[in-house]
Amino acid sequence: MGKTFIIFKVNAKDMENLAQTEKELRACKNGECKDVQRAPIGFGIVVLKAGYLIPEKKDDAIELLTKEIEQLPSVESVEVEGMTLV
Repeated sequence: MGKTFIIFKVNAKDMENLAQTEKELRACKNGECKDVQRAPIGFGIVVLKAGYLIPEKKDDAIELLTKEIEQLPSVESVEVEGMTLV
């Protein structure tokens, strides 16, 4: 069974506590977290880019993972930045 690698762009509620947001992203249960990186976008604003492996055949895997990330207490917003088959 194949897998899909998906990258999310995550905006944290508190820029001073990015380490906590990273920790919460790594603990998500609906996908296998491969990496979380900080990406500065200017004026001291940093977004997090999180990469996950999810099963290709599971129809609602992307929606489940997106909802789980959106519901994290330290996350303000999340969007899919890219995905590819592995």
